[in-house]
Amino acid sequence: MAEKKLSKSSGFKKISVSIAVLGALLAGGCVYYYYSKPNAIQQMPAVSVDALKVKLSEIYPESSFVAKIESQDKVALRARVQGFLQERLFKEGDLVTKGQPLFVIEKVNFEAAVREAQANVAKAEAQVKNKKAQYERAQILYKTKDVSESKLDEDEAFYTSAQASLAEAQAKLDLAQKDLEYTTIVSPMDGKIGESVYSVGSLIGPSSGELAQIVAVNPIDAVFSVSENELLSLRKNFENAGGVEVSFIMSDGAVYPEKGQINFIDVALDEAMNTLKIKASFPNPSNQLISGQYGRVVIKSNKPVKEIIIPMKAVQQDMQGTYVYVVDSENKIEKRPVVRGVEMEGFSVEIVSGLSVGDIIVTEGFQKIRPQMIVNPQFKKGE
Repeated sequence: MAEKKLSKSSGFKKISVSIAVLGALLAGGCVYYYYSKPNAIQQMPAVSVDALKVKLSEIYPESSFVAKIESQDKVALRARVQGFLQERLFKEGDLVTKGQPLFVIEKVNFEAAVREAQANVAKAEAQVKNKKAQYERAQILYKTKDVSESKLDEDEAFYTSAQASLAEAQAKLDLAQKDLEYTTIVSPMDGKIGESVYSVGSLIGPSSGELAQIVAVNPIDAVFSVSENELLSLRKNFENAGGVEVSFIMSDGAVYPEKGQINFIDVALDEAMNTLKIKASFPNPSNQLISGQYGRVVIKSNKPVKEIIIPMKAVQQDMQGTYVYVVDSENKIEKRPVVRGVEMEGFSVEIVSGLSVGDIIVTEGFQKIRPQMIVNPQFKKGE
């Protein structure tokens, strides 16, 4: 009986020892795992990312604006005298030159009016000649006391009145001749003429409104507007440019072959839109540019400047704004806000602020990184 109790007690002791040993092993394993895990993470290889060292690049600053082609001059042709339209001497859409006859109004009545006015002038000239002779005779006779002073004054008045009548007749002749001249409507400038509103045989006059319209086509303007911020940027980029090159890009992307020049800058910002109107004049000898056409005006500096230029793909965007990933001296990732400037050819962009020469930025592999993460920057050959 005593042996059985001893055996049972011995069994309990073995179980207790086993549990104690197991517990110690578990505890030791947990401690080992706890202290060894961070070390394991730290020993993992750093993620490789494509990187670029920031440097200054020589660029020619340029700015681009949406523009509309507009004629420098536009004239609506109107009749100054009334009559039946006898001839139309052009084809709609023709190029016309200054002084070229375009419309002819029936002349018969106006030619008759000129002849009548010429006859009245001749009559008035005869009266002047006659009254002058009478007045001169009266002057001689007055000296010999053969006519009274009142007769002399009367003949002088008749002579002065005849001169006035002649002047009136001459003025009417001038008006009649001018009206006759107005029966031929000529182009006041070089340009392209549009659609004719009236046909031959129509009765037209000063109240008839516009007969046709002429627009100047060479040179021609590209008109665009810049915001206040864009204006400040233009001044910054081009104040030391030593001249600019002005180009026009058509809506299909083709570059217009002729270069232009800025010929007008408005004196004040438009209060409603907070923009400033600017015009660039372009030669248009082949009439390739048409009034109303849209495109882009590109203004480019003739003098290079040095700026920070990075690949556009390196610039990221989120709700907080624009940023890039910078690799610091410990190869840790830093998320840094930047301010973009103008976009350049070759999918590059100017960085106005946020980066310094010598900074290392990530250009690819953004999905693998996060701030404070250690990376292994990989540079392309020559960078």
